[in-house]
Amino acid sequence: MDIITQILGNVANIYDVCFMFWCIVLLYLSLKKCFLKNRKGKVRLFLISAFTNPLVLYLVSLPAMSIPLTAVLFVFNLGDFVKTNPGTILIINVITGSFLYMFLTLVFSRLVGKWLKAPNRSLVTFVYLMFGVFFSVIIRGYSNETLEASLSAFVLSIASTTVLFIASWLLYHFVIKALSRLTDKKCEVNTKIFLIPPVIFNLTYVSLAFTNFNLSFESTTIVYIFSTIIIFLFIWAFYVIIRNINATNEAIEAKDEVKTLSVEVMEALAHTIDAKDKYTNGHSVRVAEYSRMIAEKMGLSAEMCENIYYMGLLHDIGKIGVPNEIINKPAKLTDEEYDVIKTHPGIGYGILSEIKSRPDLATGALWHHERYDGKGYPEHKTGEDIPLEARIIAVADAYDAMSSNRSYHDIFAQQYIKHELEQGKNTQFDPEAARCMIMIIDEDKEYVLHETCESGE
Repeated sequence: MDIITQILGNVANIYDVCFMFWCIVLLYLSLKKCFLKNRKGKVRLFLISAFTNPLVLYLVSLPAMSIPLTAVLFVFNLGDFVKTNPGTILIINVITGSFLYMFLTLVFSRLVGKWLKAPNRSLVTFVYLMFGVFFSVIIRGYSNETLEASLSAFVLSIASTTVLFIASWLLYHFVIKALSRLTDKKCEVNTKIFLIPPVIFNLTYVSLAFTNFNLSFESTTIVYIFSTIIIFLFIWAFYVIIRNINATNEAIEAKDEVKTLSVEVMEALAHTIDAKDKYTNGHSVRVAEYSRMIAEKMGLSAEMCENIYYMGLLHDIGKIGVPNEIINKPAKLTDEEYDVIKTHPGIGYGILSEIKSRPDLATGALWHHERYDGKGYPEHKTGEDIPLEARIIAVADAYDAMSSNRSYHDIFAQQYIKHELEQGKNTQFDPEAARCMIMIIDEDKEYVLHETCESGE
């Protein structure tokens, strides 16, 4: 019976060792897939995985804590206390060893993350902790004296380790592969929350396994079933969480791509509009940029500043409906021709109002020629009845007209433009928008903001 029991124990131990080696290989593959972005360092990473994996840290922790504990007992001459309270000493050693194990896991995983130059080292720690869960569960915490008990323990050992083989593969296949897509991107989620469940599990299970080393077969079976259920719940929960984070990131990236494409289309359209007039090359982009600068100076929200920029890009889109011979006429326009020019706000409004997802874009196109005193067009709105965005664009439009070459004038001096804006407060211009434009002029010591300036400079 002793020989059979020993053989069964050896077979179970060999199977456990195979599982441990399997986990070390999976840890290496996980770190390589998620964090090693080049072909170099594979051998070094495998050695790191072999010597800093949770199993090694686990086996080092408990004996390491017994040394200072023994020293304390010796210094304070507590030998009698040890003899009369061996269980208490064991519990103290296991608890302190468990915390040392967790401390070493956190420290070494962070160091490995630093070596891998991982942007989010908490994810490296998460990988270590999840494999630590498997190493914690593989510890055998029971003994058997009869052949029947040995057979039952052997079956439980083989079955539980087989389940752990499957669980570890599921972890790699579902969680790690999803995690690798997350580590390629800047993660705005606080991934430190991922660490809490496996930390608690490891501390609890390590303490349970060693403080109850002689659990009965029935108790051990219950513990294994319970821990296995938790492991599978971990895998499922983290798979769902990480997959949802990836889906959210992809949606945000897609939205950003659409936004970038929309801006590029609007800028291309603005250049197309300006191309109708050789004297207004880049006019719409400059007006958009000046409008955003005024909005920022007025303390408007970032979203509103961006919207005003888009409105500025398309404020003259109605000129598409104005004949080129009128737009490019070098001589003074007749009253009839000027009336045709004055139709471009309405034409622009008609075009942009068709964009149902962005009805606000039409605001700048329709009302950017209104005056604060009501003498503008097309609706002769006054004061704050004119939308704020249009009042801002009107100031930016006037500034660019004065700081650009036209058929009827060259670029004006800054002081002249500043004077015109001062004179236009409360008559042609919104006083606050004009005041902010004057502040921008004062800050532009080198007169950078004129026709040769590209948007964004």
